[in-house]
Amino acid sequence: MEHIIQQITLGFIQQITEKICSGGISDIDALSSDLLEDCKQTTISIIEAVCNEINFRIREDKNTRKDLGLAIKEKDRPRKILTELGLLHLQRDYYYNRREGKYVSLLDQAVGLQKYERIGDNVSAKMVIEATEVSYAKSSAIVTGGLVSRQTVKNHIMKIQVPENKPKEIGKEVKELHVYADEDHVHMQKPNKERGKKNQIVPLVTVTEGVEEENARRNKTINPMRFVDEHFNVKELWKSAEGYIDKAYDVGSIEKIYLHGDGGLWIKNGLDSFAQTEYVMDGYHVEKYLKRLMVMFPKHNIRKRINVTIEENDKKELDRILQGLTEAVSLKDRKELSKICTYLLGNWESIKKRKILKIPGSCTEAQVSHILSKRFSRDPQGWSKEGLGKLTKLRVYVKNGGIITGKDFKSGKRKEKYGEYADRFIKEFNEKPIDFSIFEPAKPVFDGMAGVQFLLNSYGRINDRLN
Repeated sequence: MEHIIQQITLGFIQQITEKICSGGISDIDALSSDLLEDCKQTTISIIEAVCNEINFRIREDKNTRKDLGLAIKEKDRPRKILTELGLLHLQRDYYYNRREGKYVSLLDQAVGLQKYERIGDNVSAKMVIEATEVSYAKSSAIVTGGLVSRQTVKNHIMKIQVPENKPKEIGKEVKELHVYADEDHVHMQKPNKERGKKNQIVPLVTVTEGVEEENARRNKTINPMRFVDEHFNVKELWKSAEGYIDKAYDVGSIEKIYLHGDGGLWIKNGLDSFAQTEYVMDGYHVEKYLKRLMVMFPKHNIRKRINVTIEENDKKELDRILQGLTEAVSLKDRKELSKICTYLLGNWESIKKRKILKIPGSCTEAQVSHILSKRFSRDPQGWSKEGLGKLTKLRVYVKNGGIITGKDFKSGKRKEKYGEYADRFIKEFNEKPIDFSIFEPAKPVFDGMAGVQFLLNSYGRINDRLN
């Protein structure tokens, strides 16, 4: 076995030497890329050779296989597995279990391959990570060079169990928290190309310790942790957020939890298990309606007048101003004005708290735009409910700092029945020392009578006489 590995390695060294000595070093960037592919192909060849050797040793262990009731059904049955190195081509024997009437490949169990698995777990993890940012097709192109289909990428997304984000600290003491809640509206697929729009509301909750200045024109949230629910259930969503707050912070030290929202009922009912919760209106939505009033009534100085009523806590004056606008507006705009009036008067308390308490500006829309809209609703694309739920959960997990690895795909995979028997061959293979002596440099010959040494000495004597 070691001779095959040595031959492959020596061939690789020869390739490197030839490419460098033939002028490849003059373009070191191209040479590096070329040699990287050679490294991958050489490593693939070594892995395939090792697997062939293990397969052969299992084949030759006839006594143990006889005790287990395993008979060879087919030799050197091919199987391909896509890894980070590239596509591995394995030749493995297929056995029949006479006792159970089942077929099994012992080499697959020895090297940790599951039935029908064609893509390595680490490749799957990279495709999933890319899919949280780009389309399924682009994910495949980036990770595999387009060797797998978009459907395959989605299948691996659906396969993974999304881990839960863990708090960076436990029981941290803070005086106040700011929780931002809003939702995205995502276009859904319609069966049989039905007409009309079909949207799915995707609620998002972000727990932070407030905001701080990043530069002169930009603020950032402090220690944000986002939450979505895979099934879009707002009750389960709030349970997750409440559970995180209870674990990450010393709730007794928190004086206020400001819940920022746009007035939606599902937001107002959130965090009801914490007595410190104070619901406040998201500043973006208030300003949106005020700007709309300014467009409808450009000569009424409406924005300043309404802000004065809020600062002075004069709801009656606000009602009087809005009633006056109703009389001045045309029938065409009366419906829209009625909606604005209902919003401002119906959310008076939460709007007043934001102004009077001087709470930092909200970023609910920015959170939705950055976390959800950028991937799910900004471009013209349609989603299935299952795919949307799983991928939003994965994207939020990654945005929270979570790392997806091949181990996340191994959870739940069972150990095969003959795994221990197959593992024995791996252990025996590792215990045998490999002879690396062929890589040791040859010792120089200093024999004075050797041909080369004799010529060198003669040349030296002639040179001395000429001088």
